[in-house]
Parts: sequence; C-alpha cells; structure tokens
Amino acid sequence: MLGLNPQQLVCGLGFNRESRRISDLVPLLGYSSYGALLAERNYLFMHDRYCGLSVNDIVEIYAVLGAPLGPDAEAIDLVINRLNTLESQLEETINPILIGGYKLEIRGIYENHLASAALVSARLAQEYGPLRDVTNESMIMLETGAVSPADFLRHAGVSGDEKTHAIAQRLIPADAIEQYLAEFPRAADAAKIQSVHSP
Repeated sequence: MLGLNPQQLVCGLGFNRESRRISDLVPLLGYSSYGALLAERNYLFMHDRYCGLSVNDIVEIYAVLGAPLGPDAEAIDLVINRLNTLESQLEETINPILIGGYKLEIRGIYENHLASAALVSARLAQEYGPLRDVTNESMIMLETGAVSPADFLRHAGVSGDEKTHAIAQRLIPADAIEQYLAEFPRAADAAKIQSVHSP
C-alpha cells in the first residue's frame, strides 16, 4: 500500500525518531520489541548493496542521521560499519553500480557531517589512498571542512599528488601552503608543492 519494499519500510520507520511514539507499530510489523526492529534496521542498512535500498535511500538516511542535532555515536558506528562492508565488497569485484553508489555515499557522509575527527584522520591514512582516489574523498573532506588545510598538508598518509591537486583546486589557502613550506622545507613533496603554488 505504501509502495515500499521491506527494507525501505524497516529502515524508513527505524531511522525516523518519531516512530517510537507509535505504541502499536512494533507488533504490527511483527517484531517483539523496538530493539528488535532497530537490530533488523541496522543489519539491513549495513549490508544492503543497492538491492532493497537505492543509493538515494542511503543518502536520505545520512541526511536524517546528520540533522538537526548532529549524529550520535551509534549513527557514526553504523556509517563506519556500512563503509567497511562496502569496501570489502569493492575489493572482491569491479561493479560499476557499487562503485557509483559508493562515490555518492562518501559525499553524503561528509556533506551531512557524519565523519568524526577520528574517522577523518583514519580515512587519510596511506592505506586508504586508492579508495580516496576512486571517490575524490580527500577533496570532499576539504570542501566540507571535515579537515583543515593545515592538518591535510601535514598528515603523513596524504600523498604529494593529493596535496598538489588540492592546491590546484584552490582548496588550500596560500598562507597554509607557505606555513607548511616554511616548517618543512626539506619534505619529500616540498618541491612539487612549490611548483604548483603561486603566491
């Protein structure tokens, strides 16, 4: 009647903060408790590969998790677990639909402020470099203010190519670049950065 599949129904109600106020909702859906509904919601959200939930559904969920009060610890854990699941699947197969959805999800996570400082720092680690290249994640971090230009330049996991690309995209202000070059004149990427920096 609602035009929803089971995954959309469970996640739509489960992520709606107001749904817990409807006392007879849980038994109507066949769950023994509200906690059981949330457990099913979490499982479906973390493991769906755009079968029951479209990428638009997922991005809308990110918008709900991020607003209006900002994400709580549970929401951030859900996002991390979903990312881990998607990324393990990306390593197993080259699936254009999965890659396209993953790119949109990464942008949705940052635009809805679902990445904590600890998560951003972890995502800037060297081992995530290939995934950042696929999604342009490091540029999205800078665009959305998830990482400061100064911290971005100084992070050990960020490649020289990423830094010069960010400078070329004008995502790093001149004063941050000059400060970095003054502090680290002998850094391996200093010459490359200097070559693209035009004060």
